[in-house]
Amino acid sequence: MRLFAGAALLSSVAFMLAGCALLGISGGTGSSTGNSSPTGPSTSAPEVHPTPSGPKPNFLPAVDPTSAQANQRLFVILLEQGLVSEGISANPEGTAERLRASGFDAAGISWTDSSTAIGLLSDTVFVSAQVGGECLIGQYGTSIQTIAVAIAPVLPAGGCLVGADINRF
Repeated sequence: MRLFAGAALLSSVAFMLAGCALLGISGGTGSSTGNSSPTGPSTSAPEVHPTPSGPKPNFLPAVDPTSAQANQRLFVILLEQGLVSEGISANPEGTAERLRASGFDAAGISWTDSSTAIGLLSDTVFVSAQVGGECLIGQYGTSIQTIAVAIAPVLPAGGCLVGADINRF
């Protein structure tokens, strides 16, 4: 009985493979053998259409004036845009301008200088945006090679950054 069942299984598999060969269907990667007749079913890969060139749509979220947490993703995206276009030593004033252009309140945006008192490139710079009673504070530069973002309360004296040379709009 087992011998008969095994023979029946082998003959049915052989019959299916013969049918696939007649139709030009191959196994494995799902590719066509190229020998299919024009009237037979198509086994070619789906067509790939190139992405149109030109400006890409801008899907940045709007600034939410209720909390810094609600704006953290947008804040990081805007900092990353400067790093992509200018590199790790991106001008913090340009980053602050991107924040303002995206809808953050200009009165709550501040940044540190991108150079030291003797004209050397700063190891890190800070850019901040005040949202309500909280601050989004971003740090980047050559010494950390990434973006660090924190949310902190507004300072008792107001603002988000401390220092004599803090820039504001």
